[in-house]
Amino acid sequence: MFLRGVNVGGIKVLMKDLTSLLQDGGFQDVKTLLASGNVVLNSEASDPLVVQDGCNELLRQYYQREIPTLVFTEDEIQELAQPFVLPIPEPASDHHAYLTLCNSVFDAHELGEAIGRLDAQRYDYVIVGRTVQWIASKGTSTTDPVAKVIQAQAKHRILTTRNHNTLIKVAKIFR
Repeated sequence: MFLRGVNVGGIKVLMKDLTSLLQDGGFQDVKTLLASGNVVLNSEASDPLVVQDGCNELLRQYYQREIPTLVFTEDEIQELAQPFVLPIPEPASDHHAYLTLCNSVFDAHELGEAIGRLDAQRYDYVIVGRTVQWIASKGTSTTDPVAKVIQAQAKHRILTTRNHNTLIKVAKIFR
């Protein structure tokens, strides 16, 4: 399973501390990627929502506050790490492919509808499972109109955005 810490609310979470917390909480083969809360782990539970609830409870007890997470299965990550669905505009080196990970398919569709209210001919996106995939020019991942819609939606939903390359790195951890 892939765990993504969504918002640590200003708390500095060290990856070694997160690894220890999750291992002590009963998860196995805990591996972190980057210093951003990306974690790959194994669990006896096969339902990602059960794993997510367990992780959220561990974090709530340890940090004494809500720190919502998103959990995706290995199959979901392997699918998301496939070649990007949307064509990358040329020059490709001037653009980044992003995936906004959502808590549910419903949330992904709601986010897609909000993005769709932008100029549909200018802002391409595609919904894949619990994610919304989109492209932004390099250096605009927080100022792009799609990014602004996502930031507004993040106030009401549990979601987080990752560069497609990050998901490829996470998928390699499973192999």
